[in-house]
Amino acid sequence: GTTDGALYISGDCKNDITIDLNGHTIDRKAREAKKYGCVFYMDTYGSLTIMDSSEEKTGKITGGNIVKTNITNYGAGGAFYVDYGTLYLKGGSVTGNKAEYGGAIYCDEKDNAIVYIQDDAKIYGNTATQEGGGIYVYNGYLYIEGGEITDNHAKYGGGVYWNAAGVRRIWENSPITTAISLDQCTFDGNTAGWYGGGIYCESVM
Repeated sequence: GTTDGALYISGDCKNDITIDLNGHTIDRKAREAKKYGCVFYMDTYGSLTIMDSSEEKTGKITGGNIVKTNITNYGAGGAFYVDYGTLYLKGGSVTGNKAEYGGAIYCDEKDNAIVYIQDDAKIYGNTATQEGGGIYVYNGYLYIEGGEITDNHAKYGGGVYWNAAGVRRIWENSPITTAISLDQCTFDGNTAGWYGGGIYCESVM
């Protein structure tokens, strides 16, 4: 479904959706910031997989531009707002998206909001006016197992902004010592106006 033009993925059952960009572009074309200016909004117990099977690897997701309008709308997630569900970004580029929080991806404060960055995925050239130029995570789970996060910009956390304040409950109730994992990935050229060009971690512990 759609919410003011965004692709809205919802459902109580575990539907698993795969989108193969195959060299094509999904462009939200939100030239001006909108209340629902993200490209994808996920509110599902299933998953969304983005891949690009083209030889040139030219598929991309772009044009998201979201703004905060009231206390219930955070202006978050230029390309992806993951409220519930699992996002697998395995290929293609997420670029040219804007938000106040999470220029490319915002992972919300839910135990089952999970984001995987894998294989040939690229997150570059996204902007957050506040925090998380590439990715903003709050009490979700982020696993970067490949791919590139480059040339993103924010006031804090140019590449990734990790709000660890929400992880305290996880630490107290399980042996998990972190909900963010990085392996075989590239961070380069991300910038911050204040702190955390690559990664910024906020914690109250």
